[in-house]
Amino acid sequence: MRLRVALALSASAAPLACTPEPASTVEMRQTVVEVVDQGRAMAIEDAIVALVGTVDPDESLTAIADAVVAGAATSVPCAVVERPGAVALRIWFGNKDTPCPFAGIGFSGTMRVVYTRPDGQGLLASVYYEPLRGDSTLLDGFSQLTWAADGSQRLVTEIRVDTVTERQVEVQSDRLLSPVDDARKVEGWRRWQTLMGSWEADLAGLMLAPAEFMPHAGLAAVDTPFNHTIVLDFIHEAGAARVRANGGRRDRLFDISGEGEVIDAGDG
Repeated sequence: MRLRVALALSASAAPLACTPEPASTVEMRQTVVEVVDQGRAMAIEDAIVALVGTVDPDESLTAIADAVVAGAATSVPCAVVERPGAVALRIWFGNKDTPCPFAGIGFSGTMRVVYTRPDGQGLLASVYYEPLRGDSTLLDGFSQLTWAADGSQRLVTEIRVDTVTERQVEVQSDRLLSPVDDARKVEGWRRWQTLMGSWEADLAGLMLAPAEFMPHAGLAAVDTPFNHTIVLDFIHEAGAARVRANGGRRDRLFDISGEGEVIDAGDG
């Protein structure tokens, strides 16, 4: 009889033991910090897409490279553009002490872009960061940009990011960028590795205005290294960036300053 009682108690306790604890407020805040750092990196990537990807993909490769050279001369006159080949460009933005402004970001360092048609039809822009710094965030690696018939662009990235918080983060991402009025819509995924472990974010309908590194609408479902999924809802209130995080015992609000500081605003 004693054994049966012990087994019954064990069976009834099993579902409770398997129920994960909600994410802590500390973990929710760290998730927002991670997404802010990723947002800074994505803003740099997207600015480079605007610089080298605002082209007619049906033009000849040489004409595309010509158009980017002309556009860079106008939009980033402080940069030095070299032409190592008919379909390849190298752009130097200066050194860290004298950054070159573009799209609201102070750039320094070097990037290259090569235009090809691997299948004989679709345009591929291969972008290499050698490395490239935007303000206090540094990218080292590459991106591949392709075009769709509806005007959207697919950006696949594999980079190392040196963040503002002095961490090195390995990143892989696959995003679809679509113009919507004066903003861009971002969907896809982004994975990154830190000393804490692996993070992954599914991005749904993120809306970003030019020169923004934080979305003003949309969702990101972030799988943390601590076996939680935290859903971030991006909103703008009174002109400020705000994030509602769901995944703890209660929703939590976080305000993001213009410098990227994450401020706990309490239960949401």
